[in-house]
Amino acid sequence: MLNKSPKRIVIIGSAGVGKTTLLNNLKKKIDLKTIPETAREICNQSGYKSIYEIKDPDKFRFLVLNEQIKFEEKYKEFLSDRSTIDCWVHWVRWSWNIKRTFESENYFKLAYAQALKYSDIIYIPRMFKSKDDGFRWSDEDYQRQVDRLFREILLEWELTKRTFIVESKNLKDRVKEVMKYLKSY
Repeated sequence: MLNKSPKRIVIIGSAGVGKTTLLNNLKKKIDLKTIPETAREICNQSGYKSIYEIKDPDKFRFLVLNEQIKFEEKYKEFLSDRSTIDCWVHWVRWSWNIKRTFESENYFKLAYAQALKYSDIIYIPRMFKSKDDGFRWSDEDYQRQVDRLFREILLEWELTKRTFIVESKNLKDRVKEVMKYLKSY
């Protein structure tokens, strides 16, 4: 059976699991527009060398979500390094308990509505310790919390049927695994 719906593929997971590396290897094999990691792009444009320099993190999170949605709506089909699922995970982790209810609800509605448009979610679970690249949080407890949030949200938002969980640690095997999954329908 050939699936004719648009390919709207996102790669998700906590920091340092290999999302960008996987995307860079998949885009050589898949003829789709690619969306880079929006948060890092915005940081670069703003002159931030790390996430620790961001002056207004909540405003930044809204900016990242809106830019992610803008990129995704620009293309009928795409392969994306991150998603609105990632945006929501980080909102829950950092802003949920300190923001007013209507702000969190607005953020949720935007992220969730967009996530329902994804044809495929490639989830990379934590398999090894994250390398500190000087840009993002690499604390192990934090990484475990974020990884749990991804799993919980995939279940809560009922996205598991369109989610492929990467099993391989080796990049070459990961690429084969994902390509086999994408060609399976």
